[in-house]
Amino acid sequence: MKTVLLTGASGGLGLALSQTLLEQGYFVYLHYHHQRKALEALHAKYPNYSKLIQADFACAEDLLRLKEQIDRPLDILINNAAIEHLGPLEEKTMETMHQIFQINTVAPFLLMKQFASEIEKREGSIINISSDNTIDKYDEVTLEYDVSKAGLNLLSKSFARIYPKAKINAICFGWLDTPMNDFPEDIKKDMPFIPLDKAVSKIITYIKTNETGKVDVCQ
Repeated sequence: MKTVLLTGASGGLGLALSQTLLEQGYFVYLHYHHQRKALEALHAKYPNYSKLIQADFACAEDLLRLKEQIDRPLDILINNAAIEHLGPLEEKTMETMHQIFQINTVAPFLLMKQFASEIEKREGSIINISSDNTIDKYDEVTLEYDVSKAGLNLLSKSFARIYPKAKINAICFGWLDTPMNDFPEDIKKDMPFIPLDKAVSKIITYIKTNETGKVDVCQ
């Protein structure tokens, strides 16, 4: 049984992926920040295949303590947890840039530092969930998010070079209809969302791939 640490497991893509991983027989560490109700239901259904892990990725101490909660050898790390700040350029500040960068780039960096060596020994996988905004779509409204995910792409390539026996890749998704996208419903209906089942399938493919160092776009 392979063991997965999935960050941001409590909603949207993370929750859909959690369900699939557990259905397919993985042991999953389900990370959350403060919303755990849906994960409690999953854990109750799969008590021998899951464990809930709480950590605030804005807190350096929480990030360093997270490894203490992992009591099984780790095969797969999926850096999914992320936040954004929507607004015009005038509303963007040093504080908003720092906040987004901490969660979306620094936290995955620290988790990869903690687990990459172990994952390489087990010839496992690290999958970083990124955005197609870093490739061919640029919008000031999501500037901090886009910059943070561009950094995550670079981290993926760098760690893939340092740990060649691990499969370390980034998947740059287009719009996913998750709670992060707090758009009015009349705008949402015209947006080309990627179905969550398609996104989950893409991630499962990268869990099983032998490729590494890729930054793949999924639209």
